[in-house]
Amino acid sequence: MPVGRGEIYEVFSARTEKDDPLKHVGAVRASSPREAAVFAHKLYDEWRWREMFVVPRAALVHVIRPT
Repeated sequence: MPVGRGEIYEVFSARTEKDDPLKHVGAVRASSPREAAVFAHKLYDEWRWREMFVVPRAALVHVIRPT
């Protein structure tokens, strides 16, 4: 991801059907949640997902940390 201003948001999607699991599909850098949503939609909406979420990377909680 290029260096720049803003926060990194992780993008979760992949529900094409109601009961499909969420999948991590990528990340975007944005200056606001709204901007992150716009970037995520433009970059990752090639499959017409049923749902898509952006989450600030800083808000994710590690359950198991890589060694």
